[in-house]
Amino acid sequence: MFNITPWHFQKIFSLSLIFVLFCLFIPACSFASNHKGLAYYYFLLALRQENPEKTEQYLKKAIKLDKKSLYLQKQLILYYLQNKQFKQAESLAKQLLSEHPDEKELTLILAKIYLFEDRPYKAANLLENLLEKEPKNEEILSLLINIYLEKKDWNSALSHLEKLLKIDPNNYVAWLFKGRVLKELKRTKEAKEAYLNALKASSDNRMILIELLKFLEENKEDQQLEEILKVLIQKYPTDENLIKLLLGFYVEKGDWQNSEKLLKDIPEGLKDKPEMLFFLGFCLENQKKLDEALEIYKKILPQNEWGLEASKRIVFILRKKDRKQALDYFKTLEEKTKKDKSWYKLLISSAEALDLCEKGVHYGEEAFKLYPDDLEIILGLASNYACLENYQKVLDLTLPWLSKMPENPHVLNFVGYSYVELGKNLEEAEKLLLKALQFKPNDPYILDSLGWCYYKMGKIDLAYQYLEKAVNNLSEEEAVILEHLADLLVVKKESPRACNLYKRALNASFHIRDTERIKNKIKTLGCE
Repeated sequence: MFNITPWHFQKIFSLSLIFVLFCLFIPACSFASNHKGLAYYYFLLALRQENPEKTEQYLKKAIKLDKKSLYLQKQLILYYLQNKQFKQAESLAKQLLSEHPDEKELTLILAKIYLFEDRPYKAANLLENLLEKEPKNEEILSLLINIYLEKKDWNSALSHLEKLLKIDPNNYVAWLFKGRVLKELKRTKEAKEAYLNALKASSDNRMILIELLKFLEENKEDQQLEEILKVLIQKYPTDENLIKLLLGFYVEKGDWQNSEKLLKDIPEGLKDKPEMLFFLGFCLENQKKLDEALEIYKKILPQNEWGLEASKRIVFILRKKDRKQALDYFKTLEEKTKKDKSWYKLLISSAEALDLCEKGVHYGEEAFKLYPDDLEIILGLASNYACLENYQKVLDLTLPWLSKMPENPHVLNFVGYSYVELGKNLEEAEKLLLKALQFKPNDPYILDSLGWCYYKMGKIDLAYQYLEKAVNNLSEEEAVILEHLADLLVVKKESPRACNLYKRALNASFHIRDTERIKNKIKTLGCE
C-alpha cells in the first residue's frame, strides 16, 4: 500500500576503489583528524555489506564520527525499517524529530513507521499536522487517503480525495477512488459522475471501464452502459475487446437483434474471425433464422475450438429440421474430423443429441481409455449411458468424482439423479442436489432432479415447487423435464394441465425411448 524507499545494499564500489577515492580526496596528513571523511568512508563500507549486522555497525561508526549528519541518521532509520526493526526506527525518528521539529522528511518517515506498526491513527495525526503546513502536498494527501480507505473512514477519505482533485483535476486514480467511496456511501449519482470522470481522465483505461460498467449494471443503468460502449466502439472501431463487451451485454439480455446488427456492422477484418462468426450464428439461431445460422456456422473451420462448437450447433439445428440430414452430417464428423480429444468430445455429445447413444457409448469408452481424467469426457459418456437408461453405469462413472470435485454442480447432479432413478439413497440424493443448487440456483436440470427426488420420496408439494420452477427456467423445451411435471400433475389429478405438458414433451422429444414412453402416458390418460 505504501511505497517506502528501500535500503539498497548494492556493491557500488569495490573496497579497493573506495580506498583509492578516499585517498584522493583526503590528504594523508589529515587522515586521522578528518572525521567527516572517515565517516563517509564507513558509510560507503556499509553500502557494500551483505551481512545486516555489519551494515548497522558501519553506519553507527559513521554517525559517531559525524554526529551532526542528519542524512546518515536517516539512513540508519531506513535500515531499521528495511529489517523490520520498528521499535529502533521509531525511537531514533522521535529523538531526531525532537531536535528538528520542522523536518518534513523525518515526520513522513515517522508516520510511515507508525503505519508499519499498524498504528494508522497515530500516523494520520502526524500527517494531518503536516498537511496544515503544506495543504497542497500530494504525497501527504495520498498517504492520508490510503489510511482512511484502509480503515473504511469514508467521509475522511472523501474529504482528502476532493483536496487532491483540486490540486490535480486529471488525477484519474483519485476520481476512481472517489467513485468507490461514494458508492460505499450510497451516493449513487455522484459515484457515477466520479467513475465517468475517472474514465475520461485515464483515456479510456480498461480496468476503470470494466468497473464503471459493473457499477452501471448493478444500478440497472442499462441505457447509459450501452451508450458508453457504443461511443467507445465508434472511437475505436477495431477494438475487439470493446465489441465483445457490448456483445456480452446484449447476449446477457437476450437482445439477439442488436447482437446481430453489431456483428454485421463490425469492420471487415473482424467479421471473419471464428469467434465472431460463431456468435453471429448463435444470434441468428436464437431468432429462429436457422438456415442463415447454418450457413454462418459452416464457414467456421472445424480445426479450431469455435469450429467444434459450431459443429455442435449444426447438429442441434439439423436434428430439428431433418433427421436424415443430421445423421448424414454426423457421418461426416466421424470420417473427416481430426481424431483427438476435441474430436471425441464432439462425437460423444453429438451422438447423445441425435439419439445414437450406443455410438456415444462406443466413442466415450474409447476416449475414457485415452483420457481417464477428463471430466467432460466422463460426463459425456455418462449422458449416453443415461440415454440408454443404464443409471448404474452412470453412477459408477461419476461417483468417484465426488471426492475429487465435491463442489462441482454437474457431478453432484449426475450422482444425485442416478440415485433417484435407481430408487436408492434418496436422502443422500436430496443432500447432493440441494448442494448442487447452491452453486447453480436456477439451473432447470438440477431443479428437475431435486423435484423428481421429492416426487420419488412422496413429498408432492415440494416436488411441485421445484418441477414447476424447472419448467419455467427452460430456455427451450426439454422433453423429460416437461414429462416429470406432467407426471406430478397426474398425481394431483390435474389431467388437463398434465395432457398439455405431455403434448409439449412429445413435441420436444427426440430420443425414441422418451417418445414411446410419453405416447403411452398420453394414451393412458386419454388426452385428446
